[in-house]
Amino acid sequence: MAGIHKRCKMYGLSVLLMLMMLLGSGISVNAASSGITKQTVRTAVASSGTQAIRIQWNKVSGTNGYIIYRRESQRRPYKIYRKITSGSTTTYLDRNLLGAKVYQYAVRAYCKEKGKNVLSKYTSVLGATRPSGTTATVQAVSSNQVNVSWKAVNRADGYRIYRQLGGKWSLVADVDASKTSYADKTAASNTRYIYTVRAYKKAGNVKYLGVLKKSNAVTTPKKSVSGSKFTSAQKEVMKKILYAVETGGQIYGNQRYDDFTEAYTNSKAEHAITIGAGQWYATEAQRLLKLIHTTSPETYKQYDPKNYVWNDVVNKDWSTYKLSKKSGRAKIIVNLIKSPAGIKCQDYLMYKQIEEYEEEVRALGVTDARAVGECINIRHHGGYGSVTRVLGKTKGGYTLDNIYKAMSTDTGNQVGTYKNRQKKVYAWLKAYMN
Repeated sequence: MAGIHKRCKMYGLSVLLMLMMLLGSGISVNAASSGITKQTVRTAVASSGTQAIRIQWNKVSGTNGYIIYRRESQRRPYKIYRKITSGSTTTYLDRNLLGAKVYQYAVRAYCKEKGKNVLSKYTSVLGATRPSGTTATVQAVSSNQVNVSWKAVNRADGYRIYRQLGGKWSLVADVDASKTSYADKTAASNTRYIYTVRAYKKAGNVKYLGVLKKSNAVTTPKKSVSGSKFTSAQKEVMKKILYAVETGGQIYGNQRYDDFTEAYTNSKAEHAITIGAGQWYATEAQRLLKLIHTTSPETYKQYDPKNYVWNDVVNKDWSTYKLSKKSGRAKIIVNLIKSPAGIKCQDYLMYKQIEEYEEEVRALGVTDARAVGECINIRHHGGYGSVTRVLGKTKGGYTLDNIYKAMSTDTGNQVGTYKNRQKKVYAWLKAYMN
């Protein structure tokens, strides 16, 4: 037994001497290397820019370094992208990438055993470069609505719309990549906002947002006073103004109830006839003729006994209804609209239209009677889009003078073309609208 004990003691001393010789020679002995295959490198995205992604991972004991794998599609195999020859490095910045593009990364620790690399386990991560920035254009179209538009961004998956109030940003909406505009109907009246639209690229459950670029400031108009409407006298002034500029030779109070204008006479865009003192165009003309028939069928019996015009009113497409001024049907229409019943119906429709337009205009935050009248003129002349366009250019409050200044610089459709008309309307509103 004593001999066996002596031999074991001598063997232990020999092993100890051998280890000391190896350490002294500079050869590394890593007792943990054989266990590297049981360790896992977990990769994460540390930061992202428009052309770079920084990844990071946990440190693995006993490693000689790390191998970075990358792929640009989950349908493709990983490729070895970089080899890190330091076991203490746990981050890498991948540069010169495409903007708004998804990349997937994995990192594995390695060590040399018998001349071969032994690799760790790993988990992968999806990341993306950020899209480029886009600048929002904003326009307040009512007391509680701001229209936001922007230019599309390449490879974006969608857009996030924010607005700033008092220095604090809040999310308004997420929209898909096919959109380049949004109507924010949650704005407060008489409030100053700044907007930004940030394109995003989605990787996994993360949305990588583009650069924040601020829009110009926009202030929503004051909410109109409930129940505020034109008086009968103000509606009469508005009717005389519209009749004067449409068919009255730009003389206040003048009008031609018997006016008949062929298609394309006023504009290449007018594909149908226009009739009456209020210049009822296309389906508006059809509406007027229907009203005359409803309120005074005897008038039709007098001037259209064989129902030539009435059959057209009922069956034809009036968005493109054309007639020569010398045709028999045109003469019937003129007789219908200049009759007492026709005149009464035209005035009724004009008052009705003024009320409809007034409601639209007041909803946009215009409250001053003269300013409302100017906007009704714009609406009658160029459509609703012309009103919002001119109001978007108006500096200061919505007064007649401020709106007229904005309109004087306008070049859009007929509103910006007929400067003499606008000058006349401005003068009449000053003189007659109280």
